[in-house]
Amino acid sequence: MHRRHLTLAGLAWMSGASAAGRATPASLITALPPVAPGMAPSAGPAQVPASLRLLSEEFPPVNFSEGGHPRGLAVDIVQAIQQRLGQSLPIEFMPWARAFREAQDNQPTALFATARIPERESLFQWVGPIVQFQSTFYARADSRLRLRSLEEARRLQKVLVVRDWYTLVQLQSAGFHNLQQISDPVQGVRMLQAGRAPVFAAERITMPQTLAQAGLSPKAVKALFSFASSDGYIAFSRSTPASTVAAWQAQLAELKRDGSFAALHKRWFPTDTASR
Repeated sequence: MHRRHLTLAGLAWMSGASAAGRATPASLITALPPVAPGMAPSAGPAQVPASLRLLSEEFPPVNFSEGGHPRGLAVDIVQAIQQRLGQSLPIEFMPWARAFREAQDNQPTALFATARIPERESLFQWVGPIVQFQSTFYARADSRLRLRSLEEARRLQKVLVVRDWYTLVQLQSAGFHNLQQISDPVQGVRMLQAGRAPVFAAERITMPQTLAQAGLSPKAVKALFSFASSDGYIAFSRSTPASTVAAWQAQLAELKRDGSFAALHKRWFPTDTASR
């Protein structure tokens, strides 16, 4: 694992995500071939159990569905790994809390992109990192609120946070008792805009897309401060064969070695540095 920052005071953590129940037919989306150059398939057959499920959530631009097709940085990486292993497994999109539960069932499952944090270390087998998250407190653009520390945030009347997100685990571990759990980030920015809470603890790299999904201006909210950075991984269930996990990690390492990973990252995040 790379860059495991575990200090909440110094404030870089690793984070994990979640997976849930079996998707309806409408939410079962077949993975498409990767589009980045230099992604040659491997010579040998894939080491993959026939029942392996790939779970994800609507979390653009990291992973999301559009026009019935899976898209995003994590999707492109998963598809590239599959292509090199000679695989073409479908990707199921579902609410995060549901996906997180299902990824812990007794069935070979991979959930992405999942923040790798100490509280989740023993729940999964990990392949990555593939992306870096940054937990950030947001307020309405017209708010006069200023936050400079977690201690100040703990004294607020209410902090919105998405249920089962790694951000929730981070804040609970930091002693927060003023958290209001919500179902998804779009609900969070809408509640923030309506004045239902002074602050929303959310994810920096996805905030522009979250605002767009909510029909809000890119300037509707402002970042107060970022309190943790976390690496996102592909999280495999404990029931997934170790040989499968090792094969995926080896192909991810090859993507990074030959420059394909950096090219995919630049496609989705032109100004950010790719995970090592």
